[in-house]
Amino acid sequence: MKLYGSTTSPYVRRLRVWMEDIDHEFVDINIYSPEGREILLSINPALKIPMLVDNGQPVFDSRVIFSYLNNKLNKEACPVADENLITLVNAANDSFVEMFLLTRSGVDTSQDALFFNLQRERIATSLKELDQQAAAGHLNDWNFAAICLYCLIDWTLFRELQDYSALPNLKAFHERHAGKAILAATDPRLSL
Repeated sequence: MKLYGSTTSPYVRRLRVWMEDIDHEFVDINIYSPEGREILLSINPALKIPMLVDNGQPVFDSRVIFSYLNNKLNKEACPVADENLITLVNAANDSFVEMFLLTRSGVDTSQDALFFNLQRERIATSLKELDQQAAAGHLNDWNFAAICLYCLIDWTLFRELQDYSALPNLKAFHERHAGKAILAATDPRLSL
């Protein structure tokens, strides 16, 4: 079983953390290099990471990979409440990534434009709800939903995209889990 991805991707990292006790090989690829693009295209025509190949079966997208392995290995139940938390994390994460890539492409994302305003609104409302969910104790278990949230928060801190001082429960959540060995081993800062 091979998991393909980049060490800086929060979507890849969530799987690397969750798959800590699953025998697999991690293949780190530079998705912007010609060789990396070739690997991407040979497995996933959507040209996105992460990708998993298990006995010749390609599986795309972190959520689909989680579901595939969860079903195959009977690893953990994922109730609707956790699915909703993952949806909130993904909504914020997708918007952060879009804005990050646009900024890296030289686009001024601070302008008052529909697309940018929608991304900022989605990030704000998703993080506010996740902060409330953390306050209510709905993210106390170290499961896939919590791992996804941790990887989102840590990636935004790594990329200096979000200040969590107004989201104290998310800040405390991040601090509470930061000492885990698997998180240190998968820290995107190590790749710099």
